[in-house]
Amino acid sequence: MKPKVLIGALALGLSLVGPLAATAQAQTGSPAAQFEGRVGTVESVRTQAVPNSGSTLGTVGGAVVGGVLGNQVGQGRGRTLATVGGAAGGAVVGNRLTSGTSTLWVVNVQFEDGTNANIEQASQPPVRAGDRVRVTNGALERLR
Repeated sequence: MKPKVLIGALALGLSLVGPLAATAQAQTGSPAAQFEGRVGTVESVRTQAVPNSGSTLGTVGGAVVGGVLGNQVGQGRGRTLATVGGAAGGAVVGNRLTSGTSTLWVVNVQFEDGTNANIEQASQPPVRAGDRVRVTNGALERLR
């Protein structure tokens, strides 16, 4: 495979990383922000396993490594096929290596106006059932 083609494919892959990462980041905004400043009582705290999809960086990185390794095999069309196959295989492996599950804490809060909401937290919140809380900066703050 010609170096120009390999560099072009690499540039295309890297140009896709920014928009895909920005989309993923926009989808993971804090749902607790809509309850900002509200006060209530914690009804329950539970954990939930959340499957992670593979990261864009893992997929692109795997494709690049697979493509480079595939490019070291064969000559002519065989090298081209090995490069493409290596890139595809590397993308799958990179995606799988960066996937798994993570723990999400779900806190059910009954607010003073009688409404209930589940507030999701990425780390273990410093509250338990019965605590009075206020939503501050998208997180739960225990009131004393």
